[in-house]
Amino acid sequence: AQASDLVLTAAHAADREEGLRVQSRGTWHPAQLVGRDPGLDLALLRVPGAALSPVTFLEPAQRRVGSLVLAVSRPRGALRTRLGVLSVVEPGFLTPWGARVDATLDADVSTRPGLAGAALADVEGRVLGMYVSGGPRERRVVLPAETLARVTAELLAHGRVRRGYLGVGTQPVRLQGQARAAAGQDTGLLVLSVEPGGPSDAAGLALGDVLLALDGTPMGDVHDLLARLAHDAVGRSLPLKLLRGGKLEERTVAVGVRP
Repeated sequence: AQASDLVLTAAHAADREEGLRVQSRGTWHPAQLVGRDPGLDLALLRVPGAALSPVTFLEPAQRRVGSLVLAVSRPRGALRTRLGVLSVVEPGFLTPWGARVDATLDADVSTRPGLAGAALADVEGRVLGMYVSGGPRERRVVLPAETLARVTAELLAHGRVRRGYLGVGTQPVRLQGQARAAAGQDTGLLVLSVEPGGPSDAAGLALGDVLLALDGTPMGDVHDLLARLAHDAVGRSLPLKLLRGGKLEERTVAVGVRP
């Protein structure tokens, strides 16, 4: 529970908008869908009148490799716990679809079915994160507490997590000769497609352009672009540097919301 009437769970466990229920203290309560983030497999539910007990999050600075942790879930209503050790605490990463995960956590607990949606807590009951489905072969990924809090705030405000969108298809390209000299860098993003009516189209981008920098951030690969198009870029007009026909040009692009 995130508040006395809010529950954050795995999105695939709340794949409909009607007939949702949440069990608390042996009683099933009807729930309403607040919003989903399929990119991180999260869904936020409101459970009116359930008087739930909000969780306490462990501060990021207190996470320690080697500490005992519990994975707590309730698949099909049956309480299930698994004891393990926190084995990985590393910097965050960007998913292939542009969702930011603020820290990389992992624990050596059993990955049997029913783990997705489980809370990962320390022995004092403080929550480090939550298991969701994602990554290669749909393996279980732990989303840290700070990611859960950020996504919850976005879902409460907008019903979805807004991520930036330019309406352009690109691939990395290595610059050679005069193009490299003009750009002042070794790589860029070659424009392969421009969506009609999208932000890039409105900014005048065309096939064959090479994106060099967005808002001062060099564009060496697609992950650079996705990282700069996080939720805080939505609605902003950002300077864009590109190479067209061997010549440098500067444009301004208004970042849209990814459909």
